[in-house]
Amino acid sequence: MTQARPGVRRQLGGFDFTLLVIGAVVGADIYIVGAVGAAYLGPAQLVAWLIGGVLAALIALSFVQCAFIYPKVGGSYAYAHEAFGPLVGFLTGWALYAGAWIGLSIFPQAFANYLVYFFPNLSRTDRLLVEVLLIAAVTIINLAGVRTSARVNDILTVARLLPILLLIGVAFAFVALRPHDAVQHLTPFAPLGMSRLGPAILIIFWAYAGFEMAVLPAAEVKQPRRTIPRGLVAGMIIVTAFYLLASFSTVVALPWPIVAASPRPLTDAFGAMLTAIGLPARSGQIVMSLGGLISIAGVYDVATLTVARLSYAMAADGVFPSAFRRIHPKFGTPSFGIVFQAVSALIVVQLVGITDLIAGSMFFLGLCYLLTALAALRLLQQFPDRALHVPALRWMLALGGLGGAYLSLQAPPWQIAVGTATILIGLGIFAWRGGGWQTIAEQLAGLKRIEQDRLPRVGQHQSWLLRFVRRQPRLKDWNR
Repeated sequence: MTQARPGVRRQLGGFDFTLLVIGAVVGADIYIVGAVGAAYLGPAQLVAWLIGGVLAALIALSFVQCAFIYPKVGGSYAYAHEAFGPLVGFLTGWALYAGAWIGLSIFPQAFANYLVYFFPNLSRTDRLLVEVLLIAAVTIINLAGVRTSARVNDILTVARLLPILLLIGVAFAFVALRPHDAVQHLTPFAPLGMSRLGPAILIIFWAYAGFEMAVLPAAEVKQPRRTIPRGLVAGMIIVTAFYLLASFSTVVALPWPIVAASPRPLTDAFGAMLTAIGLPARSGQIVMSLGGLISIAGVYDVATLTVARLSYAMAADGVFPSAFRRIHPKFGTPSFGIVFQAVSALIVVQLVGITDLIAGSMFFLGLCYLLTALAALRLLQQFPDRALHVPALRWMLALGGLGGAYLSLQAPPWQIAVGTATILIGLGIFAWRGGGWQTIAEQLAGLKRIEQDRLPRVGQHQSWLLRFVRRQPRLKDWNR
């Protein structure tokens, strides 16, 4: 399995890694999905935010457990490889790479959309120029080295959290000064009922996605067995608290129909509360819109850093084209992977819209979450002395895996079909790079033996999670 290479240096401390987790999660999503949540549930979207945070914590627990046992570069790819062998490792890495690579094309489009607030007359050519400049800037920063990228991310993470902190602070002042308005905006709490809670959770969970990418540069983290679990836990606690408070601030600021119709709910909510308490609204809207731009740029920087480390790890193991293994001689960064991501993102942003990109990305990420949970259970059976001190740990890991399966199955049928075809293409790449179809057959036979003989017990039911996964189509009934 992939170890730290001579060109990869350990430079990320605990503070850097915690901010890397926050930076990988807190993005443009919080500035957008609140409107969708309001359209589905009204003020009751707060319930979806809470459930999404709990689900994200359960899924993140698998990554924490795996990182505590096996803190190697490659993240979930490395964990599944160690637990089940090259085939499952590759499929996990392929799913993660596909989901993250799709996500890279979202950020330039979203950045241009937010810039329209300041320059409403941007032409299509102007938008293309903005997207090219953003892609080029992030690419250069990441080529310069992980330490440079981490410093930029530290600055951008703090800068992107400040507008949300201001929003939350103004919301508390608004509730204190105008309690009647706040209560009026919260009632009725569920004007549309709760029948669309599931779709709302799926959309809102996109805002929590990203933590799975933060563990990828593990070989560049100082004291990874100590730093990674602590950084993941601290980062996810901060993210969940921020999201809940920011969502609450939006809900109390405006009637839910206005929030549902707003393209910039946080910006409009901030302006409305400032006006209500006698402060200039325009300045607040500018601050919040700038926060959106900074947030998008920051997450794009983190995503570029981490996706390149994944393709590097897979290439180093011989299951991805060898070009992705190239390290820049001066900066020690996976230069080919970074440049490939930039060029491909520039092409995709011209062809596919944000909504379709999000749906496709979530299909692959859900599959990655499921396989990582299975890997955590398997590694825990192999190394019981390295179990996290968490009550009902195996059950919680299993629930996180089921949550990943559920998320994948919420994608539209055509996205599931395209995603399945992409997985089959990945199998072809593995056969080409890994020894042919006979190798795949041998490893599948080995997986069957693992399931029968060595998978960990959850309570008294051996490998019940795998048996449940085989019945995944039944999960579609949950959508009705």
